[in-house]
Amino acid sequence: MNARTIKSIKTLININMKRFSTILPVLFFSIIILVSCKKKEDEKLPPAINFKSGETYTKDNDTVMVGYRLSFGIQARGTSEKITNLSIKKILENGTVVTMFDTGMYAESLDLNKVFYQNVESKATWVFTVMDRNRMSSEIRRVVYKDLNSQFGGINYYPSIKLGYQNNTTYPHFLNPYTGIVYPTDSANQFFSEIDILCYYILSDGTPSPVLSSPGEMDNSSTEAQTFYPYIASWSTRRYTLWDISVDDTPVSTSDFNAAQNDSLLIVAYHDVWGKKKFRWATSGKIIPFITASGKKGLIHVVNAETFDTGIMEIAVKIQQ
Repeated sequence: MNARTIKSIKTLININMKRFSTILPVLFFSIIILVSCKKKEDEKLPPAINFKSGETYTKDNDTVMVGYRLSFGIQARGTSEKITNLSIKKILENGTVVTMFDTGMYAESLDLNKVFYQNVESKATWVFTVMDRNRMSSEIRRVVYKDLNSQFGGINYYPSIKLGYQNNTTYPHFLNPYTGIVYPTDSANQFFSEIDILCYYILSDGTPSPVLSSPGEMDNSSTEAQTFYPYIASWSTRRYTLWDISVDDTPVSTSDFNAAQNDSLLIVAYHDVWGKKKFRWATSGKIIPFITASGKKGLIHVVNAETFDTGIMEIAVKIQQ
């Protein structure tokens, strides 16, 4: 190899080294950018949640009369994963936490309006929490105060109402709890917009079960009411009453029911998180809190509940005016 060839090779190497030294920083920063982007892609972020705005919704630091409506609009969306849970809790001044609503789901987003009613506590912090599939969560809060001018309201009392089960042809099946008026089938089909309560009888898990429910049961993933009273499917209004099933563990006493002269007991006896679409095993002696589609709270004392499908249920009703 002659001197000229060696010189040409050295020149070529020097040129390539200069090019490489120019490319190297670009390559280095490109790698950093790619790694950074990958890191951001892998980063798990919690879901987002916010309150809806508008005059109809309860605002932070609002003061509300006992028994009056609280309205919350909530929107949420999953960021890294879908939303799997929504919970609504009240934190009272003494630190007590009361669960008002808790439900599972699997959704990209959430758009929800929830209505509650002001209770007797002086101050409550309402906490709305969403959790995603990664178990990451976010929350928002509203503080609501009781109006100190609140007074307990009056009640309507009906000491003896008799309702027939589905195969009873003598007694009516349907009730307007505000007026105490009962409706047989023919008039129920005309006054369906005034009916909040119905009853029927089943065997549940092999146990005799008188049931308190409402026409709206059929719109909430249940077929029993519609099976026994198929004509309610043609009603343009099916009112939906919720029943507090927690009374088996924390019953209201007969003496407290009898002594109630205003709605103070009715307000505190009903627990939103335990409100279900029907009350099974509504047997003689039970006192059952409920809330109607209009937000009126009440108590039903089951005076007597027969245990055959042609029988009757006799109840006493106290409900907010």
